[in-house]
Amino acid sequence: MGKNLLLEIGTEELPARFIFPALNSLKLEAEKLFSHYRLFYKKIETGGTFRRLSLFVEDLAEKQTDIEEEITGPSVKIGLDENGNFTNAAIGFAKKHNVSPSDLKIKKTKKGEYFYIKKKILGKPTFEILPELILQLFKKIYFPKTMRWGTYNFYFGRPIRWILCLFGNQVVPIEIAGIKSDRKFFAHRFLSPNPLTLETADWNKYKELLKKHFVILSPEERIEATKRSIQEITENIGKAEIDEELLIENANLVEYPFPILGSFPQEFLNLPEELIIVALKEHQRYFCVRNKNGKLLNYFVAINNNLPKNQEVVKKGHEKVTKARLEDAKFYYEKDLKTPLEEMLKKLSGIVYHVKCGTLADKTERLVLLSEFLNEHLQLCPNKENLKKIARFSKVDLASEVVKEFPSLQGTMGWIYAKKEGLGDLAYAIYEQYLPLPGKNELPQTPEGIILALTDRIDHLCALFGVGEKPTGEKDPYGLRRSAYGIIKILIGKRLFLDLKICIEKALFLLENQNFLKTEKQKLAEEIISFLKGRLKAELLSQNYPKEIINCVIDSSLDIWEIYLKIKALHAFQKEVDFENFFIGFKRIVQILKNVDTNTLPEINPAYFKEQAEKDFYQKIKSLEKELISLYEERKYLDYLKILGELKPFVDRFFDEVFVMTEDEKLRLNRLSLLNYAYSLFKNFGNFSVLI
Repeated sequence: MGKNLLLEIGTEELPARFIFPALNSLKLEAEKLFSHYRLFYKKIETGGTFRRLSLFVEDLAEKQTDIEEEITGPSVKIGLDENGNFTNAAIGFAKKHNVSPSDLKIKKTKKGEYFYIKKKILGKPTFEILPELILQLFKKIYFPKTMRWGTYNFYFGRPIRWILCLFGNQVVPIEIAGIKSDRKFFAHRFLSPNPLTLETADWNKYKELLKKHFVILSPEERIEATKRSIQEITENIGKAEIDEELLIENANLVEYPFPILGSFPQEFLNLPEELIIVALKEHQRYFCVRNKNGKLLNYFVAINNNLPKNQEVVKKGHEKVTKARLEDAKFYYEKDLKTPLEEMLKKLSGIVYHVKCGTLADKTERLVLLSEFLNEHLQLCPNKENLKKIARFSKVDLASEVVKEFPSLQGTMGWIYAKKEGLGDLAYAIYEQYLPLPGKNELPQTPEGIILALTDRIDHLCALFGVGEKPTGEKDPYGLRRSAYGIIKILIGKRLFLDLKICIEKALFLLENQNFLKTEKQKLAEEIISFLKGRLKAELLSQNYPKEIINCVIDSSLDIWEIYLKIKALHAFQKEVDFENFFIGFKRIVQILKNVDTNTLPEINPAYFKEQAEKDFYQKIKSLEKELISLYEERKYLDYLKILGELKPFVDRFFDEVFVMTEDEKLRLNRLSLLNYAYSLFKNFGNFSVLI
C-alpha cells in the first residue's frame, strides 16, 4: 500500500484559456516523471480554476522500485593479457564498482566479447524524491505565455501565492519563488477569505471542503453548473442561447457561478441580431436569450464570481455597461447605413491588406479577376455580371465602422449592407466567402459564395507565400493552414473538380502584375502545391485512410475531389481483393523497368512476339485500354481498378513463360515496351510503386 499525494498550486488569476492546457500538461508530465522515477501509483486526477491547479495521485508507492542494472566494461581483448591475467583495465573497472575482478562476467556482442557486471540499485523513499520531482513538474507545466516576477528566475503562467503539498499526512518540503509548501490553502477570495487546512491528502475531502467554501474544482463540473444556472435563471422568460466556447470561457473565469439576469432597452432589438449578439458575447461575455419561437429578447445573462450583497446594484451595473455598448453599436451601424457601398469601396485603397502585398483595393482587384477565372472552370455562376458585382463588394465591410469595432462581423455586415442596398439574395455570398469557419463544418451554398470562398483563400495563400510569409513550425500568424483546409473542405464537400495548379498559377500571375511577388513564379507554385498536398494528406489521415493509399494517389494531380475519389476507390478495392497478391506481378514489372529509360523504348511491334503468353498479354491490354480510358474519363475509379485486375493472370503467365532480358535486342526492347504499356495503365491512376 502507498500513500496519496495532493498538490495545489495557488496563483494570481490565470487567463481562462490557460486552464485546460495547464491541467492537461500537469497530468501528462506527472505521469512521465513518476515513470522516470520508478514510482508506481493507482491513478492521477487533476482539477483547477483560475486561482489554482491541483494534482492528486492515489496510492503512490512509498519507495522506488529496485532495479538491476547491467554495466558494460572493457572488452575481453583489453581486459585480459596474453596469459589470461586481468589487466589494469579490468581491475580498475571492478574496483570502481566495488567487486572482485573474478566476479566479472563475459557477454557476447556484435563487437565481440565484453566484461560486465550486474548491479542492484535500491530504490529511495518517495518522500526524499518528491521535492526534486515536484520542482521539475512545476517547470514542465505548459502555459501559452509565461512570466517571471520579483527577483526570482522562475517562470510560470502567473505569480504563485501558496503551495499545498501533502504526501499522506506529511507536508512535502518545497520552496519555489519564495513560497514554501504548507498544509494551508485558500478557497474563494471573497466568500471565504480565511485559509483552510487539510490534515491528510484526501482528494474527496479536499474537493468537498473547497465546494463548501464556494470553489468547484472540476472544470467539467463547473461548466455544467454554469450551464444549469443559466438555464434556471432564464426558464420563466425564454431560452438562453448557450454558445459552447462562451460557456467554457465563463466557467473558467469563475470558481463558483453566480448568474444575473439583466435587460436592455427594447429599441436596440431593431439592430441586426448578429450585431447585438457579438456586442454582448465578445465584449461582455454575456449570454443572449430567445423566446420559444427563436426570436431574440432584450435580456442577457452575466456570470459573476461573487454573490453580491445587493444583487440589484450589480444588475444595474451590467445593464449600464450593456446599454453603452449597444449605443456604440447603434451609432456605428447607423453611420454605416448612410455610406453607400461604392463609397466604402473607395476607402479600401487606404486599408492595408498586408504591408508587403498592398491594400484591400489591390486584393479586391485580384478577387474580381480570379473569381471570373475560377468560374470559367467550375461553371457555377451563369450570370457573370452578378459574380463580378459581388466580388467587387466582397471586402467593403472592412471599411465599415461596425467591423472596425467588431472585426468578427466581417462578411456578416457586408451581407447586411449589400442586402439593404438592393443586392437581395446575391448579398449572402459576402457572408459565405468566410465559410467554413474555424471548428465548424458549414459550407457555402450559393454558387457565388462557393466561388468567393475559394477565390479568397487561393489569393490569400499565393499572396502571403509570394512575399515570404510562410508558416514555420507551429507558427501560422496569417492562418494559411486554415485557408488550405478551407479550400480542401469546400472542394470535397461540394464535390467540385478543379485543377488547383492552374488556379495558383493565375493567382500568382495577378500578383506579379501588381509587382508583389518576391520569388520566381514557378518555384512559388511548387511550394504552394506542396503545402496544399501536405494539408490534404493530414485531412485524409484524420478520416482514417491508410497512409500508403494516400501516398499512392496524392501526386497524381492537384484536383482535390479527384484525388479524394481515387483514394476512396482504392481503399474500397483494397478491401475487396487480396491486395498483396494482386500486386505481385506489378512489382515484377516495376523491378524490371526501374533501371530502364522508358522514354527511349521503341513502339511495340507485334511481329516480334514469339511466345503465346506475350501475344495474349498484348491483346488483353489492347482489349481493355478503350474501356479503361472511358472509365477514367467518367471518373469511375473503382470500376477502373476492377478492370485493371483482369490483367493479373496475364501478367503472371507472362512472367512464367517469357524471358524478358534476352540477348536478342529487338525481342528484349519489345518486351520491355510491352511491360511499359501495362505499367502506364497503373501509372495513369497513381504511383502504385509506393505500395511495394
